[in-house]
Amino acid sequence: MNASARIRFLRVSPFKVRRYTRPLEGQSIDRARAMLGFQPSPTCRDLLKLLDSAVANAENNLEMDPELMVVSRVQVDGGPNYRRVHPRARGRAYRIVKRTSHVTIELDLRPELRRAAVEAPAAKPAPRRRGKATPAKRAPAAATREEGARKVKEPVLKGKRVGPRFRARREAKKPSAPGDRRRAVTPRPMREKGGG
Repeated sequence: MNASARIRFLRVSPFKVRRYTRPLEGQSIDRARAMLGFQPSPTCRDLLKLLDSAVANAENNLEMDPELMVVSRVQVDGGPNYRRVHPRARGRAYRIVKRTSHVTIELDLRPELRRAAVEAPAAKPAPRRRGKATPAKRAPAAATREEGARKVKEPVLKGKRVGPRFRARREAKKPSAPGDRRRAVTPRPMREKGGG
């Protein structure tokens, strides 16, 4: 169970955002906040707000404790590009591409807590069924097994069982007399090679 938050159309290129998001993966919440808080880039202010939003989602929606969580994944995708024009000499124009990015932060429990949560249900014994199976209930199962063995022994034709329905079709397709068959098409004789 993980909590996430997403910011879209951030007016910074994905290349520049990834510089600050790569070290965050696997860090605790306090350490990630410290890493973003002491960076001089204004991009880190937006990322810090996004991290706070993900923590608030985990607390309010999933009732998770922030002290037990880590940043499990940070995904930075490219958004739409805004194209601008910069005038140059002799009437030319150079294109400027202003890139945007979509950033998603996912929080999850620490790995050791996740392992404990997965192993806890596996340790419980399987629930016992009430009541015992009577011999009358077991008899139909044995009969069905025998029927299944019989069905497997039937001949197989091109991956299909040959039952009475298939046999009837196959016999209907067989020609009754030699005249019913299509005549074999004789190939035309080839022209002799050579000049004439």
